[in-house]
Amino acid sequence: MFGIASCRRFGRSTVRALAGAGALAAALVLALESTPVVAQGAQTAHRSYITPFPNGDRYRIVVVGDTFGDGLWGGLYRAFEDDPTLDFIQRSQKATGFARTKRYDWNGEIGKILKDGNYQVAVVMFGANDALPITKDGKRLKFGTEEWREAYGKRIEKFIKTLRSANVATYWVGLPVMRSPAQSSNAEKLNDVFREKAFVNGAKFIDTWDGFADDSGRYSAYGPDMQGKTKRLRANDGRHLTMRGNLKLAHFVEKELRKDLNLAKAERNIPLAGNEQEQAKVQDRFVAPRSVPPKKSAEDGEEAEDADALQKKQVGDVSVLRPAALPNAALPVDGQAQAAVAEPEIITRALPGGFTSMATISAVTDLTLASSRPQLPLQQRPYYRVLVRGEQLEPKSGRADDFTWPPS
Repeated sequence: MFGIASCRRFGRSTVRALAGAGALAAALVLALESTPVVAQGAQTAHRSYITPFPNGDRYRIVVVGDTFGDGLWGGLYRAFEDDPTLDFIQRSQKATGFARTKRYDWNGEIGKILKDGNYQVAVVMFGANDALPITKDGKRLKFGTEEWREAYGKRIEKFIKTLRSANVATYWVGLPVMRSPAQSSNAEKLNDVFREKAFVNGAKFIDTWDGFADDSGRYSAYGPDMQGKTKRLRANDGRHLTMRGNLKLAHFVEKELRKDLNLAKAERNIPLAGNEQEQAKVQDRFVAPRSVPPKKSAEDGEEAEDADALQKKQVGDVSVLRPAALPNAALPVDGQAQAAVAEPEIITRALPGGFTSMATISAVTDLTLASSRPQLPLQQRPYYRVLVRGEQLEPKSGRADDFTWPPS
């Protein structure tokens, strides 16, 4: 059940929209079919919202907006100052917005901003100057009307589409509660547009309303800061934020951003291939075939060596059991040639309670002759195509994963 504060946050326009649920549902279906939400998956092949492979292994994050965006950039810069892999670029412009475009047209400038540098993430916050009428085709549209909402929403939608078409992960930060009831009502109406356009165009909306309200959902100039101490978070005008307020505002973005960055970095890992050194060892085992030196016999005074014997090595805190290092065997040249398949690696790790975990790593999972020949390039082998590049191989006819119709 929604509380009073939660209901207030949705705004009057949302309440009116809920009254016409049938019309809203139909419009939402049409919007989902015609907007890049579906196309978003076509733009990126990875599952994370942020690309896992930025240029130079460094994420460039552009912060755009008005005075709210300018303060948010300062908070983000301090929140992530201990992370050398992130660059926050401030491109906000004070006294700007989407209602009045004569001084600064954001839809005309965002393309130029994206050309200036290679950005992977955009953090957006507007609204300080947008509770104003809009002039369209010589007609003055009053703030908050349906005509104004439609015209203003198209500008927001165009802005988000430009960012998403450039494969920039976009985070739209909502406005906090205001001291003046009229300004709070205006902020709710703007947040309704921001939330809707972000949802249907593949951006993430970050709600900050409750973070700057008291227990009753009303404006409060004071509140807990990032250390849990009650401090002044709002400026004297009842709209903007103090430095501590901007740090708290950045915290809402930081929480979402760190989660998506961790997911993106986790997707860099190659399944079952270990760290970079272990991956190099797996790939180095598939070199040009060489002859195998003959085994020593017991007659030579030494015990015969077992080519399949395992050697135990320590990689960090992980014990690795792998076959003894021997040159790759030459592949016999005949019709019944047996493929030279590298022995799998067995990795063990001690677990609490006296248990031991074991995992087997094999660079070749398809033991057919075509996939295990040493001369087959590594990039063409099934394990590399599936586990590393993420390709989906064609199923064999009649197999359980063959969904062709009619069935063969």
